[in-house]
Amino acid sequence: MISSVIFDFNGVIIDDETVHRDLFVEVLSPWGIPLSNEDYERLYLGMDDRGCLSSAWMAARKTPIPEEILRTLIETKSDLYATRMEQGLPLYEGAAALIEELARSVPLSIVSGALRQEIESALSKNGLSSHFAFIISAEDTPRGKPDPSGYRLAHEELVKRGLHKGGPEGIAVVEDSVQGIDAAKDAGMKAIGVGHTYPLSSLSRADRTVTHIRNLSAGIVLSL
Repeated sequence: MISSVIFDFNGVIIDDETVHRDLFVEVLSPWGIPLSNEDYERLYLGMDDRGCLSSAWMAARKTPIPEEILRTLIETKSDLYATRMEQGLPLYEGAAALIEELARSVPLSIVSGALRQEIESALSKNGLSSHFAFIISAEDTPRGKPDPSGYRLAHEELVKRGLHKGGPEGIAVVEDSVQGIDAAKDAGMKAIGVGHTYPLSSLSRADRTVTHIRNLSAGIVLSL
C-alpha cells in the first residue's frame, strides 16, 4: 500500500523544461560549447545543473570542466532562472489539484535536480509550500538522476520523521523523465510516468503511465 508520494519538480509540477534547456544553451555558448535541442532531450534532460553542464563540456572538449568555471556557470544560470521566474512560469494543468488532493491523505515530498531556492520560490508563488514535508534538491545529493541517491535519501528522511514505515516499495514517485523513473525504480519505489516531456513508450519502466498529470487522481496514485 502506498503511504507516501514523492514528486519530481521540473516537467511534473512546473512547465519549465524548455526554459532550462534555453538557459543551458545561453550560459554554455560564450565558452564555445554547443548544445542542440536534440542532444539536450536525448542526453541531458533530467540531469541537474552540475551534471548537464559538466557532461556537455566533456562531450565538446574531451576534458573535465574546471570546478571554478562550473560553479560560475551554475550561479549564472540560477540568476537567469530567477529572472525568468519573476516573469512567471506556469504550473501544469491539474498539478496543484493533485497535490492538494494527495496532501489530505499522505505525506508529500519533492526530489529534484533543481536548486532549492528555485523550488521553494515556485512553490511559494503558487501557494503549495505547506503541502510538502521536505525537499531533496540538487544541493543535497552528490549525483543527480538517474542515480537513485536522491530517492534513497528521501526514504531515509521520511522514516526519520515518522512519516513512513517500511521499505521504499510503499512510496510512489511522479516523474516525467526516463532518468527520473530509473532513479525511482533503482531506489525500490513505484513510479508513475507523465508524458509531458518524453513519449510514453520511453517511460516503459514506470509502473503506470499517463499522458498528462491532469489525468491523475489520488486514487490512481495510491492504488499502485
